[in-house]
Amino acid sequence: MNQNKTIIKRNRFDAVGQSLIFAAGVIIAVVFVSIMIMEFENSRKLSDAVNENMLELTASVKDSAVMMYDGVRVSGADVLNFGKKFFYSAVDDAPFVMQVTSLSGISFEVTSKAEMEAAVRSSGIGTDPLAIDPAADYLGFVTSNENGIITHVSFTCVSQE
Repeated sequence: MNQNKTIIKRNRFDAVGQSLIFAAGVIIAVVFVSIMIMEFENSRKLSDAVNENMLELTASVKDSAVMMYDGVRVSGADVLNFGKKFFYSAVDDAPFVMQVTSLSGISFEVTSKAEMEAAVRSSGIGTDPLAIDPAADYLGFVTSNENGIITHVSFTCVSQE
């Protein structure tokens, strides 16, 4: 009984080819993951830079709204509106000190929302010597520190009707 046994011989190079394909797939996956991590970090840095620029732009717009009162003659109603705009929105401390000086030279400072509310009330009554006369003219001055941060805004009465 002589049977022809067929022995299937495997080519040893098939295993090498499969190993090389597997290794190439791993390398491509590692490179892809590395690129994704780099892009994620770059997008995070870009997002942080954009947020920082937006905060600076917002601060400069806010500062320009205050700086426009420097050296400008405004009515008492504008002084009251200025105070309401910047002190009514303050949560704790005001962003700067507002000083109002009457025609007689009496002055007071506003540093909080409560003080601004008191100034508005007394101005509405009009009998308080510290009241802001809505019909009077005031000259505004803005003071900044060495870093350019507004610290003081003053309004001095120059004429009263």
